[in-house]
Amino acid sequence: MTSKFFVPRADRRLGGRYELIECLGDGSYGWVWRAQRLTDGAIVAVKIPKAQGKRNEELAEGSPLIEQLPHPCVVDVYWMGRVPPEREWYVIEMEYFPSITLAQLLDKGEEGFVASYDKLLGVFEQVLEGCAHLHRLGMSHGDIKPQNILVSADRAKLTDFGSSVLPEDMYARTRENGGTILYSAPESVGATMLSKNRTSGFLCDVYSLGVLLYHLVTARLPHDTLSQVARHVPFPRAREVNSSVSQPLDDYIDRCLKLAPEERWPNIDAMLDAFRAVRRAQLQFTPTRMLAIPQALREDWSTQAVRLVEAGDYRDAELVARAEFESTRDAQAFLLMVQASYQEGRYFDCIRDLEARPDVVDSPTSTGAELRRLALSTYLEVGQVDRARVFVARCLAETPDAPDLLLKHASILALDAKYEDAAEQLMDLNRRIPGKPAILRRLVAVFEQLRDTGKAAAFLRAYQKAAPDDPWAASKAEHFRALGLA
Repeated sequence: MTSKFFVPRADRRLGGRYELIECLGDGSYGWVWRAQRLTDGAIVAVKIPKAQGKRNEELAEGSPLIEQLPHPCVVDVYWMGRVPPEREWYVIEMEYFPSITLAQLLDKGEEGFVASYDKLLGVFEQVLEGCAHLHRLGMSHGDIKPQNILVSADRAKLTDFGSSVLPEDMYARTRENGGTILYSAPESVGATMLSKNRTSGFLCDVYSLGVLLYHLVTARLPHDTLSQVARHVPFPRAREVNSSVSQPLDDYIDRCLKLAPEERWPNIDAMLDAFRAVRRAQLQFTPTRMLAIPQALREDWSTQAVRLVEAGDYRDAELVARAEFESTRDAQAFLLMVQASYQEGRYFDCIRDLEARPDVVDSPTSTGAELRRLALSTYLEVGQVDRARVFVARCLAETPDAPDLLLKHASILALDAKYEDAAEQLMDLNRRIPGKPAILRRLVAVFEQLRDTGKAAAFLRAYQKAAPDDPWAASKAEHFRALGLA
């Protein structure tokens, strides 16, 4: 993965589209600037990802929100793409909402956040409404936590859609951020959203909302470490931590945090309907939040490792996870260890570790399944098609309809020169999930190999609509024009 460091030009212009005014944040994944749009003078927020070497579709965040009617509880997304005329920098242009994060408010304690259930539950209800809006658009948020909730006066908005997925979205986003993991559903820890269906992605959001509400009313989290989240270690109910929590609110939170997804609230609309009565009951019970001094969070090996990954210190993260695995033989530590090598591009180190521990890779657990997917991706990265073929068959036997696996299988078929079989599989994927650049680009390549230049040109036109800024597409279109196919 190629990262770039962004330094504004002397005139603070970003292409011919923005004048940069103020850097609002510099995180491990990118920069956010307050900017003026040159076409109309509007003030917007511009997010510039650091991983500029990725494909455009991998950098996209919240694209289903573009051209939708704005929602008061969701930061609006206006545009995303490579900024003309140079098209060097990919940006996400969003609504500028002067605010601070809910995490910053909570860190300030009573100085920054009134100890009032009316205030706390009002913010949470707006988060629920924003999440319901996303779900109605068919997308789960995937990363609900205080850092991704902006608050200004009595208004709260959901933001940061880097982990959001459509039901069949094939661009998996691994949960790497330590804070994210502590708000994650147990079934999603160490996994990608790719293997999940529409309902499971939504139910992961339900769990995260439960963690958020638990945090708001108790000033602590249900779990302190990744290991505890993954094992769903028993934790005290909210009412046990804070006696000012009413029984209806306690029961509401408990239902969100069930280990079995089917035992949680079935959807956000049901949560919203129930929450309004729960809020009234809480305010009648007591309007004031009474808290004991919160316990400091412990940082175990897993939290330390994911924090290092978030900071881009993959080698150190690998060493932390390796030490834990060698000490305890914890399969989760092995997964984090190998993931760190993969994310740094050390694919042969990754293969060495995977092949040294077939007992862990072959484990009939969710961690074992994730390791087998990782092995498949790694073998494809280094061109070991024979090994990739073995693992794609194993993975498809476990999840036969997973779009990412079918896409990888089609790639392997093409590498084996089985172009007709690859085309058939890609066409089926394109019918199921139309307009995905990763599928369309492969269809162009496969039909070129089949000497069907008419279909190749047709899929190239579709690809250009889905990824208009890709220089590969421009070059390929020029080639087709020279052949008289444009």
